Amino acid sequence: MWTPFLFATLVVTAIVWLTQSLQRIDLLVEHGASLALFGWLTVLIVPSLLAVVIPFALFGAALYALHRLHSDSEIAVMFAAGVSLLQVARPVLLVAGVAAAATAWINLDLMPRSYRVLKREIANIRADVASAVLRSGEFMTVREGFTVYVDDVQPGGALTGLLVNDYRNGDDAETYMAQHAMIKETGQGPVIYLVNGNVQRTNRKTGAIDIVNFDRTAINLGAAAGKPRDLQLEMTERYVSELFNPDLTNDYDRKYAGRLIAEGHNRIASPLYVFAFALLAIFALIGGPYDRRGYVLRIALGCAAAGAIKVIGIVLAGTAADTQQFWLLYAPPALTIAIAVGLLTFAGPGARIAPAETPAQGSA
Repeated sequence: MWTPFLFATLVVTAIVWLTQSLQRIDLLVEHGASLALFGWLTVLIVPSLLAVVIPFALFGAALYALHRLHSDSEIAVMFAAGVSLLQVARPVLLVAGVAAAATAWINLDLMPRSYRVLKREIANIRADVASAVLRSGEFMTVREGFTVYVDDVQPGGALTGLLVNDYRNGDDAETYMAQHAMIKETGQGPVIYLVNGNVQRTNRKTGAIDIVNFDRTAINLGAAAGKPRDLQLEMTERYVSELFNPDLTNDYDRKYAGRLIAEGHNRIASPLYVFAFALLAIFALIGGPYDRRGYVLRIALGCAAAGAIKVIGIVLAGTAADTQQFWLLYAPPALTIAIAVGLLTFAGPGARIAPAETPAQGSA
């Protein structure tokens, strides 16, 4: 049981990881991140993938293992020898327990921790203006309303022929031009120190233009790169205790308080899907009568049921956030577990034993 479960988890996670990695290829192409750093960033998204993959990987592994036992007639022999259904299902339930514990650990600790590291690493990449934002002979938009052009980017952050167009302010636009500049990292983020140039300030409402020459001035690119926004913790970056206690003085928390609390309950309910899918696989293959024609239909119905349960859970997650009925998040897996346990409990052991062959009657 362990081998198919680990194999399924590895394969499915690798496929999803590859698709997610391609979405971050811009860090490699546009921001000049090294391959090693890019690989580290993609590794940091693995915990969030595992939290989604583990229940389905266990379901598929359980179906595979139990169907193989059926194909080799081992289950029929075990039931005929008086082995209980619980004893047959024990390996699946044992793996489910470990998988559920791993899912809980990922949701409660590993995932928010990895996402925080991921955000910090991405912020550091985007703060490395010399290699990531400013390129010789190219206009680079750091953020909406902030464009930079440099004739030449030299080693060490030295710049020549700099032009900065800053129109983040709705009323005023500023255009900086300087012969030389230098990039330095400060506690407030990356700062460009400009030497020998001028700044042209234009009021968009009145059309007034003000040109000021300077020997030295500075532009804080940390604000342009979105530093204040980076301080805002997204849902994936918060621990459950933080999700259950949103800061109502914060605009983001106040606006999405319902979604934050729902996310916290969803993380707690997620391990229940592991047991629900494990019991669903057990019921699909050994909860019904013996069938010599095979179990393809049961497997197909089990897969459809697992998919439907997960879809219902996703729909109810949105409903719970809007209605504050957070118990809805626990309903799909809890009901599945209760129904599966009930059906397995009341399924007669004789129904799962292969009927004995009736010997042919010979003529006298």
